[in-house]
Amino acid sequence: MKVYAYIHPELNILCRTLLPEAVPEGVQAIEFEVESIDDIVFENGKIRVKTEQEKLEDLKKELLDLLKQVIQRRLSLTDYVIIKILEAQVSNDKQTVKNLKQKYAEQLMDRERLRKANEEIKKRIIEAKDKEELETLRFIIMNL
Repeated sequence: MKVYAYIHPELNILCRTLLPEAVPEGVQAIEFEVESIDDIVFENGKIRVKTEQEKLEDLKKELLDLLKQVIQRRLSLTDYVIIKILEAQVSNDKQTVKNLKQKYAEQLMDRERLRKANEEIKKRIIEAKDKEELETLRFIIMNL
């Protein structure tokens, strides 16, 4: 996509637009051909396109955030199990703790599986070498 970037004359910040007519009169814009408007950055007084490595790091951060959200959401569905067990432990009711662990064994195993998947996927994201590998991991995350 074509993106026009310029430095706002009063605020001295990077502005990006898809429409050349949106550039203020008298301001010189630079035209870029990029995948995303976010690929253009202002650094050390210059407007430039992010490197492939920077884009990869941005995607990694995005996926790490997504993974965290998905895991938190999935774990929150069974938080009640942990609360019940903790309440029984606080009351020092060992038999109830044992019964609850048996009753909710499947949910407890699912929580453990989610934690292991979280660590494995996090490691794979950090070690990923290309966008395709990260997009595969996005699919895996969305299907946890």
